[in-house]
Amino acid sequence: MDGELDASNAGQLADHVQRCAAYCEWLVLDLNDLEFIGIAGFSALKTITGRCADALVHCTTVPGVAVTRLLRICDPNNELPTTASVAEALAGIPDLRSVR
Repeated sequence: MDGELDASNAGQLADHVQRCAAYCEWLVLDLNDLEFIGIAGFSALKTITGRCADALVHCTTVPGVAVTRLLRICDPNNELPTTASVAEALAGIPDLRSVR
């Protein structure tokens, strides 16, 4: 995802991800190219993480500069699951490791 994640689109993202998560066991949110994320975006990420946990879907976020900056403030205990890169996130998926 690129651009901005704020009050104007955070709810849409959370709802879209919930629909997608209904069909998967793993979810990687690549926010590396996000230019701006507001508090509503952080709230959406918490909602997505909670919904995935409830549905037993492993979820991780690949944060870029904007997301990392917000997480330092809003998530000082690192409760939101993050991964350094998409490649690292995909390497952690059991089914993909056995295909290689």
